[in-house]
Amino acid sequence: METMPLARVMGDMLLLPNGHVLIISGASTGVAGWELGRNPVLSPVTYRPDNQIRFRFEVENPSTKPRVYHSTTVLLRDGRVLVGGSNPHDKYVFTNVLYPTELSLETFSPSYLDSSSSSLHPRILSAKSKTKMRYGKRVDVTFVVSGRVDLKSVAVTLISLSFNTLIFYE
Repeated sequence: METMPLARVMGDMLLLPNGHVLIISGASTGVAGWELGRNPVLSPVTYRPDNQIRFRFEVENPSTKPRVYHSTTVLLRDGRVLVGGSNPHDKYVFTNVLYPTELSLETFSPSYLDSSSSSLHPRILSAKSKTKMRYGKRVDVTFVVSGRVDLKSVAVTLISLSFNTLIFYE
């Protein structure tokens, strides 16, 4: 068991392609909905399960948008994370409240997209499968990497992109 570096309720968690977990949005106190959440947590946290205890959490650069409740996150095809929404109210409320309904979108770029590691990003040349892609079946992928890579450290992660359900009030 570990202690998170920031208190957080009503946050979103997203599994990243490298096995890390992104914890983003939410508030540091209160409960969901009806203006009961307080103190938005603007700094995402990345959880790295393979690191040693006390070194598994990393606080990331903060957002400027408070996303308290009913926010959502999805992984994009290029590895970025799309973050959007926040509505801690019974209906859409844009004025005269502590945390108005937020309809904007922003992207978060995990550390694996840092320019310092760009030489390690593969460029896929082709992907072939003799049959439909199935669990445990072979899939041939041809790729190139511009930097020096130890072939024993190469791993491939396939992720089914997530989706979210939105609720619209009329």
